[in-house]
Amino acid sequence: MSLFLKIIGAVLLIAGCVLTYKPNIISKIPLPEKPYQRIEMRIKWGFLIGLGILVLFFNQWSDWKLTVCAFLFFLTLGIIIARLFGFVLDAFYSKQLLWLTIEVVVLIIFGILYRYEDN
Repeated sequence: MSLFLKIIGAVLLIAGCVLTYKPNIISKIPLPEKPYQRIEMRIKWGFLIGLGILVLFFNQWSDWKLTVCAFLFFLTLGIIIARLFGFVLDAFYSKQLLWLTIEVVVLIIFGILYRYEDN
């Protein structure tokens, strides 16, 4: 079962990275003209990245509180990774930096919750 979950996690992670890189590969909706909106379009695929990392690296599925904390932590991490993809591919905006700062603070909070729930 563990190997199966690792394979599923790797597939989700790769799919999330590919869809973040090319968000209109599934639908024929063209990329927006404004780079800010292109970054926002890429961020929704951060969910797949976070879910893939969760399934790939998380092992303690029996404790539901720990699983919820890990889910929130890895989901936020996936969104941050997708936003950084957008910074590299599109442009760097101060408003996007504000969103990134908020997400990093939330990631730290979820990390602290995850750490204390693990004990």
